[in-house]
Amino acid sequence: MNYTILASGSRGNCTLIYGGNHLIMVDCGIPKTELYNKLETLKIDSSTIEAVLVTHEHIDHIRSINEFPLSKLYSLKGSCKEEGTHVLEAYQKVQIAGFEVMPFTTSHDVVNPCGYIIKSGTETMVYVTDTGYIKESDYQYFQNATHYIMESNYDNEMLLNSKRPWQLQQRIRSMEGHLSNESSARILASVIGPSTKSIRLAHVSEDCNTKEIVLDTLFDIFDQYGIAYQDIDIKVADRYVITEGVKNDENR
Repeated sequence: MNYTILASGSRGNCTLIYGGNHLIMVDCGIPKTELYNKLETLKIDSSTIEAVLVTHEHIDHIRSINEFPLSKLYSLKGSCKEEGTHVLEAYQKVQIAGFEVMPFTTSHDVVNPCGYIIKSGTETMVYVTDTGYIKESDYQYFQNATHYIMESNYDNEMLLNSKRPWQLQQRIRSMEGHLSNESSARILASVIGPSTKSIRLAHVSEDCNTKEIVLDTLFDIFDQYGIAYQDIDIKVADRYVITEGVKNDENR
């Protein structure tokens, strides 16, 4: 299994996941022109994307969803509102285009948001963004995954000192908002294991965070937990530039 993050952030989110000879996408929130330009850079024809998993209906996650036939769209009830899409059930495993997929509920200010546990062969990806918290009862599903794409949206001090309206600050910090750097790092510290190859910190705020602070917070908390992370490929996903997954993955 491998992956490519085309974009990650409030401007747009879109990730490709490869497994064997199969290719799926999680969210499609970037503009149409950007989507096709990036696919062309990767030498990928959009018709070869076999499924699009939707996390929720905010525009930065579904902006270009109409570029794909309804028969390729998957989500929990309410995120893809048109008839003809595939409606998934939270915590129910299904086979989609060669992958085993299990959606799990997240906490965001939309109808029915979710993240995904995605398996291909012996490898597993945990994909979670846009949530104010993760239920500890869900940690069991996250344990010792091969790859994690995990939201690390804001630095609390930068957010509180920002020019953003107080109401917006409170929304972001709420149980239906986003994960802070510290919350994200503590979740990861609780679930990564010896099989973990890569971590990508995602949906990083442009105004209330920096890549350096994201990584410093993660490494500080990993050190507190006594976690040896030097052999894990850890990067911050970029808002605008393609962020590649693990290099030299034989399964890609």
